[in-house]
Amino acid sequence: MMEAKNNSGMRDWVVFIKVAEVGNLSKAAQELNISISAVSKSLSRLENYINVTLLRRDSRHLELTDAGQKAYVKIKYITSSFQSLLDELRNPNNVVSGSMRFSAPAIVCEFLANEWIWEFTNTYPNTKIYLDSRERSDFFSNSPEFDDLVLKSGKIENEDLIYRKLSPLKLVLCASPSYLKKHKKISHPSDLENHSILGIHNHGLSGPLTLYRNDESYTINTSFDTCISSNNLLSIINLVLHGKGINLMTPVWLVAGYLKNNELEIILPEWKVPDLPIYLVWRHRQYYSPLFQQFRSFIEDKWNKRPQVELQGNI
Repeated sequence: MMEAKNNSGMRDWVVFIKVAEVGNLSKAAQELNISISAVSKSLSRLENYINVTLLRRDSRHLELTDAGQKAYVKIKYITSSFQSLLDELRNPNNVVSGSMRFSAPAIVCEFLANEWIWEFTNTYPNTKIYLDSRERSDFFSNSPEFDDLVLKSGKIENEDLIYRKLSPLKLVLCASPSYLKKHKKISHPSDLENHSILGIHNHGLSGPLTLYRNDESYTINTSFDTCISSNNLLSIINLVLHGKGINLMTPVWLVAGYLKNNELEIILPEWKVPDLPIYLVWRHRQYYSPLFQQFRSFIEDKWNKRPQVELQGNI
């Protein structure tokens, strides 16, 4: 049991968690709404009490020691359980209230998730959802985003996380009519080697691409003649619209309007682009608040029931 004269209890551990996650004393102080001095004193008090060094820090750098890394994993679980206990005691009727974060790729935040969250918070007026736009795909099991809810594409390779598979994204190869008029005809995937490919290095849309046509398959090395690669899908789509090149893995829902208005054309429509897996991901906990459970089901339903676009029968 922690003695009050030696430690201020759970608050010091909360400060430690925040510093470990943001990697910076000043940023931790800002997010906790306390002074940098208070953060520093809290860490020192905690380390003196347990007689273990949790952080190595100087004027420029801060990193967790081995003991700090172990402490971070354990205390995250403990504080989460403690908060869950408080929530359960304070909310015996399971009223949907409180706040949480939802992280998703920028393109989803800009066109879908913002509208969904607006609807959810109007349905449940005592809630607040923080919508975080993420362009990176390099999540780790200890990424703080997983304390709440993450919408993620690609593969889930960490067994420490809980995930729910959603309906996949349908993808197409596309270019603008102006680009296609100026460049060589594309009748087979091998012809793409003679064209300007605009690449994506995020959201599971990077790496070799294998196309399928009946029993035939062809793998494209997407790095061959990629003059530009971005982790922002919309930036690449805008270049494609202006006739700068071809995108090999474009979500149908994103460009359906451009295809309908003949601003973009599907390339090699008889070849199938594999669907992109989509997941809701979160960290396991002993207790899930009414808000988390309701919001998770809400997002799952919204994603799976989003309007699907059928193009040329095989998309």
